[in-house]
Amino acid sequence: MKNRFHNSLPLASLLALWLATFAQAQQKEEPQGFALPEAGVKSVMPAVQVEMEMNEQRVLSWPFDVTRVFLADDSLLKLEPVTPSKLRLRALKSGKTRVNVWGQGGNTQTYEVLIHAPIAELKKVFKEEFADQEVTVRQLAGSVLLSGNVKTAELRENLESVAKQFFPRVINNLKLIRNPDVEPEPVKLRASIFEISHYDLAKHSLKWPLGKSKTGQMQHQVLSTHGEVADFLQAAYDKKVLRKIATPLISTVEGRRASFETGGQLPLVVAAGRTEGKVRMQQWGVRMQVLPTRLINGKLRLGVQPRINQIDVTKAVRLDSVTLPGIRTHQHDLLIDLAEGESLMLYGMPMDRVIREKENLPLLSDLPLLGESFYKTNRIDDQVELFIIIAPEQTPGEKVASSP
Repeated sequence: MKNRFHNSLPLASLLALWLATFAQAQQKEEPQGFALPEAGVKSVMPAVQVEMEMNEQRVLSWPFDVTRVFLADDSLLKLEPVTPSKLRLRALKSGKTRVNVWGQGGNTQTYEVLIHAPIAELKKVFKEEFADQEVTVRQLAGSVLLSGNVKTAELRENLESVAKQFFPRVINNLKLIRNPDVEPEPVKLRASIFEISHYDLAKHSLKWPLGKSKTGQMQHQVLSTHGEVADFLQAAYDKKVLRKIATPLISTVEGRRASFETGGQLPLVVAAGRTEGKVRMQQWGVRMQVLPTRLINGKLRLGVQPRINQIDVTKAVRLDSVTLPGIRTHQHDLLIDLAEGESLMLYGMPMDRVIREKENLPLLSDLPLLGESFYKTNRIDDQVELFIIIAPEQTPGEKVASSP
């Protein structure tokens, strides 16, 4: 009996040490920097994805003894030590969490755990709450696939929201049923294209509020009726430093793509050989396609694809005795939602220009009749900003966009 007692003592001590270490490892806050054993990392294995169903149990084992464990969310998963090299996972509820395991010799392993509810429970809820909807629910590994036809986008979002309570990953393949008898509503958009000179801004003590633009990078932002940018534009307009290029009105219907184009054409030299070139016509100006869609929250969603070709004298090419300018192209593709009173502003297409100003010469410029012949010319390097504002206009009998 004495020998048996002494033989079992190391095992009891080992299990006590493991339980104490495990209790300290299950903490809410991750150790700073993921501190590893002093021996360093012997091998870092890629994250392993584990998919489980609620109330399911699974045992993980390693070829090394575990020294520390971290659980990101203990409300989803419970960890139970089995041996120093085995750990039991017990799934509590649907969700996604992470488990980090450190072992002797510097070994470490990360597990991404996805927990879902039984598919039968989700089908039961759909049958009780959405009995009039023909929705097919199918489980794909740890994900759920929703398919079928629904009448509104709101119902589509509700079904997906319910499914996410049972499965952390939802593939929403529900399609909206369009009513062919309903006429699409009209949409009107006003596109205003402006230029503004930084030299003119400095003369009127106006500060450009959008930061320095980067050549070749078109940017955008949602513009409200009030705010720093709106106040700046109003001040620039009042001081007459805004140069209006065009203000096309786009009239279309919801779901129908519309486009507009401003500018013209100029000759462009393209290579035709080592020492030869040929001339073709190149479009310059603004070309834009817009696709409007009304959302159930009252906002107007715009799919916008602008293409801006600017004349760039730095890319000029000389052909025989004629110098032809080059073209700089900006393209963008974005999807933006606008509420009532909001508009879309595109900017970030600066052009370098040179201003030559006449300056009178003292005394000589004051001479009668001949004074106008005496002056000097100052060269001023300027940068001109091009920006486009697209604003919904109110349609007869109804607002294009309303606040949610």
